[in-house]
Amino acid sequence: MDELGTSATNSSSSPSICTTDAATGARVCYPAVFEATSEFQAIMPGQAVPPGLHVQIDMTTGQRKARLMAPEENAGGGNRAAADALAVVVDGGNGSDGARGQITMGGRHASAGGFPLDNFIDHIVTVAGGGGGAPADPSAVARLLESLGGLEELVHDPRHARQLMHHANAVAALLQLSDPKPQQPQQQQRQTSEPWPVTVRQLSSVVLGSAVQNNQNLQTVAVRSGAVARLLDLLRTETHLKSLGRHVFALSAIVRGHSVALNQFASHSGFRVLLSIHPSLLVPFHDDNTEAEAAKLDTRLVRFADDLFNPELTSSNTMTSAPSSSSSSSSSSAADTAGLLADGARLWCRALVSRLVDSLDDIDADSSTSLYRRRLEYANTLQSIRMEYPDSCVPPAEFKTWLQEELVALVNYRHRDDIEEYRQILTELDY
Repeated sequence: MDELGTSATNSSSSPSICTTDAATGARVCYPAVFEATSEFQAIMPGQAVPPGLHVQIDMTTGQRKARLMAPEENAGGGNRAAADALAVVVDGGNGSDGARGQITMGGRHASAGGFPLDNFIDHIVTVAGGGGGAPADPSAVARLLESLGGLEELVHDPRHARQLMHHANAVAALLQLSDPKPQQPQQQQRQTSEPWPVTVRQLSSVVLGSAVQNNQNLQTVAVRSGAVARLLDLLRTETHLKSLGRHVFALSAIVRGHSVALNQFASHSGFRVLLSIHPSLLVPFHDDNTEAEAAKLDTRLVRFADDLFNPELTSSNTMTSAPSSSSSSSSSSAADTAGLLADGARLWCRALVSRLVDSLDDIDADSSTSLYRRRLEYANTLQSIRMEYPDSCVPPAEFKTWLQEELVALVNYRHRDDIEEYRQILTELDY
């Protein structure tokens, strides 16, 4: 298995990639090489994209798509065809947060050696370090999104991810561009400037998370750059639903399976920060997807917590740490992390019990189609914590009463698959 989690089941089969979906937090597997057709299809994280394809990045979702180049796009040949293949177009949006829409790229962008990665990196570093905050010119925002979109496309290749992460100022630039707070310009005549547009904030965090995901050496680079503490600070101040989800993705990609990152996360009150995020109270896009985005963010937060307490990801033999000066200091650090995890387990146990017992109307308010799905996520994570930290997770007596009443209420719905799965996990919790 390589740095992206790629594995081949046998010599005659195509290799596959298993990774964490940036939007949902679920583990998914798919072919390692993107198979293009004449229709646009989603490009999954880490998939190798053959050259000569038409690639798009939807800036409202961060989703990359590709298809075969149409005959008219290949017409002309020579340098003109190459220039067209590299063209980037940002469609304007009608919101107040700056440029939105799509970045459309030709196939050379997806080719391993055919696009100027250094130019993308230098551009974001220059803009982030300029001291002037978010550019007021929509075309400048479009150019910034072009560079971020190019990086997001390229960092799924481990070679490009290493080049980005080892640049002296790239991580700091991505964290700066993810920041929702108004920037402090260098010009004395301006008190503050506008915060970065939400599309910039989202894509910056996606680039960072995609670059380090399943790559422990690059996780270490991010940790040493102060990314854990900075992302937790962003989570304390961000109010946009989808942007929060992208910051959580970046943070989980850095912390997952890395002992130093986990210790920093816990020591900077990370467990409390995650619990402080209430999707229903945040400022979202004002559109029909508000409730769905709130439910998605809530699910991502709970799944992230589940990962943090998962022994397969937090045991000493599966985690990577930074070099230690002595075995005694390493043992002390491990003990500190274990204590912080136990404290976090206690916090999340109480919170999940409360959500299940007291907040069912809120949990199910998003839509009838997701009825019980969020309850199931809560119950699954609660069961994981109870199994791994029994001394820290001791639900009160009223929880057992609620469990029994809930199980009785579910008897008439056993034909529904979502409710049956929920009923089964409640049965395991009923001890």
